Amino acid sequence: MEPTESKPSAKAIFSLFNLGCSGCSRVIERKLRKMSGIKNVTVNYVTDTVLVNYDPARVSTEDIRTFMKRLGYDSAERHHGA
Repeated sequence: MEPTESKPSAKAIFSLFNLGCSGCSRVIERKLRKMSGIKNVTVNYVTDTVLVNYDPARVSTEDIRTFMKRLGYDSAERHHGA
């Protein structure tokens, strides 16, 4: 049996500009989780942020932003120090 390789993983935090309600945050989470390459999504309604854990070999942060914009939610990636 071959050892299982860990798949690449990256995290990105996005600020949402037009999050309407807590129900909207659940919609974003549900839709993003279905996107190819997305491993986990957490939307914080109080701080208007989205934390995405994703596979950078399959999806980019620009792809994620574009997808959220198609859902009707404009966002910007937050750059954070290591």
